[in-house]
Amino acid sequence: MAKNKRAHRINDEIIAREVRVDGVVMSIRQALLEAEKAEVDLVLINDKVEPVICKLVDYQKFIYEQKRKEKNKPKSLEVKEIKLGPNTAENDLDYRSKHIIEFLEKGHKVKLTMQFRGREMAFVSKGELLMLKLIDSISEHGLPETMPKMEGKKMQCLLKPKVKK
Repeated sequence: MAKNKRAHRINDEIIAREVRVDGVVMSIRQALLEAEKAEVDLVLINDKVEPVICKLVDYQKFIYEQKRKEKNKPKSLEVKEIKLGPNTAENDLDYRSKHIIEFLEKGHKVKLTMQFRGREMAFVSKGELLMLKLIDSISEHGLPETMPKMEGKKMQCLLKPKVKK
């Protein structure tokens, strides 16, 4: 592996007079001798502090462990929001359901929000039916985590992706 391709500086590539290894400050020569004795590499971990922080490890194992940690990190789930109104037309519902299915297939949660303004508050039941109809249309791809409920002048519902078998 070429020196420039590595993510960390190792052994003779470290440019510092003193290094901190396992909490002990020592000269770079002494640290390199200890690495040679232990038949491992001296790897630069942090060069932003004085003295720089290094570790005595087998570099190949160190890189392997870092890659494993990155793979095991859980994906952060985003919550995508779809806004509706109580008078949303049928073709708009179809369009939005396609987007909801797309988000659910990517593994995101989807928050449905229906805003009621002014006189629309008289049609809360109509809005709830509209939202339930939308939930039913995407039932193959996702399940409601919470059923539609009113919070002030907004009706909200959270959808989660179906678990794939």
